[in-house]
Amino acid sequence: MTAQTAHFDAPDVGPGVIWAYEFDGHGRGRPFGNDGRIDLTHGQRFVWVHLMLANVRSQEWVASNDVILPEARELLLSPDTHPRLEWGGDALWGTLFDIRREYQAVGDDPTDLRFVLTPQFLLTARRHPAFAADSAKRQIEAGATFESSADLFERMLVATADSVGEAAHRIAAQLDVIEDHVLSEAFSDESGKLLKLRREVSRQNRIVHSAQSLLEQLEQRRGEDALEVYRDLAARVRQRVASFHADLHLQGERARLLQEEMSAQMASATNRNLFVLTMVTTILLPPAFITGFFGINTKGLPFAESDFGALSVAVLCLMSAALVYLMIRRYRMLS
Repeated sequence: MTAQTAHFDAPDVGPGVIWAYEFDGHGRGRPFGNDGRIDLTHGQRFVWVHLMLANVRSQEWVASNDVILPEARELLLSPDTHPRLEWGGDALWGTLFDIRREYQAVGDDPTDLRFVLTPQFLLTARRHPAFAADSAKRQIEAGATFESSADLFERMLVATADSVGEAAHRIAAQLDVIEDHVLSEAFSDESGKLLKLRREVSRQNRIVHSAQSLLEQLEQRRGEDALEVYRDLAARVRQRVASFHADLHLQGERARLLQEEMSAQMASATNRNLFVLTMVTTILLPPAFITGFFGINTKGLPFAESDFGALSVAVLCLMSAALVYLMIRRYRMLS
C-alpha cells in the first residue's frame, strides 16, 4: 500500500469519518462537507478529524498516511487499549480512557479514545462513542472558540474530568439516601445498591488513573523542547483531575464503610434470630422429652391411674420449661 499525503477525500474514507472540522483564524470550527477534500496540515488554524476505527476504510487510510508518524499509526490501529502516551518532534499520540456516550445520555462502561496531536491537526479515533469527543463537538456547535489544537485537546480532557466529577456527585447523592436507610431504626438491606455504586466508583477510577498517568507524563517532560507547545496543558488540567479523584476516593470509602456497617447490622440481626431460636428450642426440649416419655404407652407409667394424670403431666412440662428458662437467664447474667 502506497503512502498518502495529508489530503484525503471524505467519500474515499466514507462513514469512517464521523466528523471533521476546520478552525479559522478566530478559532471557530466549521464542518467539512461530505464531498469535501480534507487537508490535515493546511487548515486556516488547525483541523480536527474524528474517525471510527471499526470502519475498514478508515483503518486503511490511517495505515497508509505518511503525515502520521509510523509509531502513531501503529498505536491507532493496535488492539491494545492500555492508557499510554508517546511523543516525537512536535507530536503527541496515545490512548486514554473515556466514558461511552450512549444515545442522549452518558453510559456506564469505559471506552478507549486514541489521539494524535500536532500544532496543525488533532486526529482522534474510537471504536465506541466517547463522551469527551462528543462534548467537544457540542461546544464547537455552540460557538466555542479554540486557540489551538492543544486547546481543543485540553477541553476534551477537562470534559472527561468533569464527567468524573458529575459521577462522584451522583454517587454521593445516592450514598446519602442509602446511609439514611442503613442507619435508620427500620433496617433495610441495601447491599445490591452499594455493590452497584462501588462498581461504578471502580470504573470511574480507571478513567481518572488514565488521565492522571497521561498528565503526569506530560508534566514530567514539560521542559523538553519537543513538548514546548504543550508546556502548561498538564498543569492546568491535573489539579482539576486530582480534585475530582479525591472526591471519588471519598465516595468509595463511604460506600465501603456503609457496606461494613450494613454487614455488621445483618450479622447482629442474624445473631439475635439465632439466639431466639436457640432459646425456644432449649425451653421446649424438656416438655418434648416429658410428653415423649409419657407417650410410650407401656405399663407402670406415673399418673396412669390418676384422674388428674393429664393435668399433672402438663404442670410438669410447664415447670421443666420454666426451670430451663431460669437457668438460661442465670447463665447469661453470670457470663
